[in-house]
Amino acid sequence: MRGAIRDFIETTTPYRVCDAVADSVSAIQQATESRCDLILLHLREPIPDSVGTASFIRKKLPHIKIVGFSTLPIDLGNWVCPEAGFDVVLAKQDGLSKLVETLKQLMPEPPRE
Repeated sequence: MRGAIRDFIETTTPYRVCDAVADSVSAIQQATESRCDLILLHLREPIPDSVGTASFIRKKLPHIKIVGFSTLPIDLGNWVCPEAGFDVVLAKQDGLSKLVETLKQLMPEPPRE
C-alpha cells in the first residue's frame, strides 16, 4: 500500500516521496540518503516511535515536509504538530484526494531540482 500511495503522489504532483519503508530506522536512513521532498509517516503504536522519527528527521532535514497518517481513533493532529516535527497529520480514512489537496497547500512552490 505504501508504494501505491507514493506512486499516486508522484504521478499526480511534481514531488518526490521517499521510498516505502517498514520501520523508523529505514525511514531515517532513506530520508537522509534520498533527495525527496516529502515523507509520509504512518502513526502507529507505540506513538512515541513515530513522533521520535519525525522529530529526528525534522531536525536533520528541515526542508522535507512530513505528513503523518493515522488510523488511530484519537485526534493526533494538535498533539503531534508541529512540535514533534509533523507538518500535518491526516486520517487515512480521508483518502488520497485529501492528501493531494493538503500537499498543494503545504508545498505551493515547485520542488527543488
